[in-house]
Parts: sequence; structure tokens; C-alpha cells
Amino acid sequence: MEDALAIIGQWIGLVKSAKLSIAEVSQDCEARVAAGVVSAEEDFQEAVRAVFEALSTLQVRLEEQEELLESELEDEDG
Repeated sequence: MEDALAIIGQWIGLVKSAKLSIAEVSQDCEARVAAGVVSAEEDFQEAVRAVFEALSTLQVRLEEQEELLESELEDEDG
């Protein structure tokens, strides 16, 4: 049970890191659009938003699973 909890914690960290990276890519794209370097900005932004939303959903589900495992672990200890 503790191993599962540790793995979920690692996945949550990976998802948060990926979301941060996506946010950085989005900001870079916005800067390029402002400079007139990128032309397909809307499609790119839509794709970035979709990935960010999927990662957010995954993060929420992982955090919910983490809470359930913590609760089960406390029940086993208590």
C-alpha cells in the first residue's frame, strides 16, 4: 500500500511538471505571436489547452486516488 502511495505521489509530481512545461510553451508561443514569428497560433494554443486540461484532469484523479490510499493506509494502521 505504501508503495502504491509513493508511486501515485511520483505521478502527481510528473503531471505537475508537465503542466508547468506546457504553460512555458504556451507563454513562448504568445511571445512569438506578439513578435510576428508564428502564424498558426490558434491551432497551437488549442492543442496546448487540450493537453493542459487533460493533465489537470489526470492530476485531480491521481490526487483523489492518493487520498483514498492514504485513508486505507490509516485504517490499516488504526
